[in-house]
Amino acid sequence: MMNGLRKLNGLNMISTLSETQPKLVADNLKEVIIAILNECKNLRSSVSRVAIVTIGTVAQNLNSKIDTEMEKICAVLLNKAGDVSNAFIRDDATDSLNKLVKAATAGKALQGIIMAGAKSKNNTIRSSCANFVHDIITIQGSSAILNNPAALSNVLPVLIQFSKDQSPQVRTPGKQSLCFLSKDPNFERLMRKNASESDIKIVKDVLANVEKRGGVDSLESTANLAGSLSRIGSTRRVQKKLPDSLQLDLDEIRTELLASGWERRLTGLQRFEEMCSHACRAVASDTRLIESFISRLGDTNGKVASYAMETYLSTMGSMAKLYSTEANLKAVLNQLTFALTAHLSSKSEEHKHLARTCIQQTIRSIELVSLLPAMTAATKKSNLKQRPFILSQYCELCKLAYKSKPKQVEVTALPLLWDSIKNGPPDVDNKKATQLLAKTLAKLISEKQLLDLATAELDPNRKKQLYELIR
Repeated sequence: MMNGLRKLNGLNMISTLSETQPKLVADNLKEVIIAILNECKNLRSSVSRVAIVTIGTVAQNLNSKIDTEMEKICAVLLNKAGDVSNAFIRDDATDSLNKLVKAATAGKALQGIIMAGAKSKNNTIRSSCANFVHDIITIQGSSAILNNPAALSNVLPVLIQFSKDQSPQVRTPGKQSLCFLSKDPNFERLMRKNASESDIKIVKDVLANVEKRGGVDSLESTANLAGSLSRIGSTRRVQKKLPDSLQLDLDEIRTELLASGWERRLTGLQRFEEMCSHACRAVASDTRLIESFISRLGDTNGKVASYAMETYLSTMGSMAKLYSTEANLKAVLNQLTFALTAHLSSKSEEHKHLARTCIQQTIRSIELVSLLPAMTAATKKSNLKQRPFILSQYCELCKLAYKSKPKQVEVTALPLLWDSIKNGPPDVDNKKATQLLAKTLAKLISEKQLLDLATAELDPNRKKQLYELIR
């Protein structure tokens, strides 16, 4: 977790430096870009997304100085922009590519985008590539392409390829680009001068087909109906595509959380964290997904278990209220507390520390009355090594909950006290924990009432033991 925070701080520093000291960043651009691109591939989404955004910020602040690194950047960002499994990373990458295209020299941007995505086997990447190519051509202007034999020979075969693609999401921007070029008043003359006869024939056939189907306006409506990736700045894509992507994410995250390979389970945790930060209600509605996540808290792979507890902490801000209010999440609180309590007897100091932190944060964040039954069950089930800490935290929970629900605290906590006195472990730490519970309840209920209640539950010797504990 600390390593992740250091990386986030480093990325934020680069963003700031690119604005305040652009020359310093430009002088070390190659090393800076390599470092950022490495973090774009980070398993932890909070780091990956910041790295993706940082690339866009650096490009925006350095303008054409970014040209030298265009191909490397486009290769990574276009791949992220075509990530069908994560709508949020896809949107971040698209935004950064938008900034990159506007900042770089149009020719360099066009070359970088084409090399990165034109021949991809991924439909979404090709679609994203085709849309960006259309945007760059629009920015650059038709005459700049048609008057430059090198530029035309570079882009025309790609546009023809796009216009004949099997996917309508790729064909549409390809055809739109050819239609844009055809509106140049010198289009036919410049095509005859700078393009091959075979390419000219194919382009004419494509344009004739578009005209036959209703012209360029029909392409826009076809694109909308097909649900294609829209061009930069369009809000239609988000509105139309996000619900489908969201559902796809929920299903795939659950599959990855339950995967046999530990690396896939790590990826599932990273995506779970990402989803919680942006669509926590969608996550909360999927009980099977929540249960799959909780199962990772007790993962047999230590690295996965640690990552799961870190993820639990990082998602607490967005999920705490839902654990308190949603019936299906309240139902899994027992599983959650059992999973965290299990780590209190771990041989790993890291696991013990994380589990303690998770339990403390749970008590601070989740509504107390909802949490009380689950914490009571976890405390009752705890073993010799787990009980001292979990019982101390249970006492804190009782103090806080007693202010609003005194009767519920008495109903749940008193049987636990009687059981601890009757059957409590004999070691020093557990005796101290039982004493803490006794003193806590004596303070909340009053010593006299506690001893009166004990008369019906404890024999004289054990009642005397209780008396000694609270004195």
